[in-house]
Amino acid sequence: MDHCLWMYNMHYETGAGLKPEFIDAKLKAALAVLERRRVAEQESMSETVQQIKEQVMNLARRPTTSAPDDTGDESDEDDYVDLTP
Repeated sequence: MDHCLWMYNMHYETGAGLKPEFIDAKLKAALAVLERRRVAEQESMSETVQQIKEQVMNLARRPTTSAPDDTGDESDEDDYVDLTP
């Protein structure tokens, strides 16, 4: 938009005498460029969000690791550490 404001200022503050049609064409061209940039950025962000969703789903599908089953062939005392000195 800076380009658009520059064109506006050049016309009205300096009295450059630019025709309104010229200013309109430049403004429309600048707006078209900005719109293309906005759309491209939005598409890029949507793509990034989709990739993140896929990664999260892949993580959710992974099997979780758990502690091995207690075989019961040893006493429960072996399952704990005595921290007393």
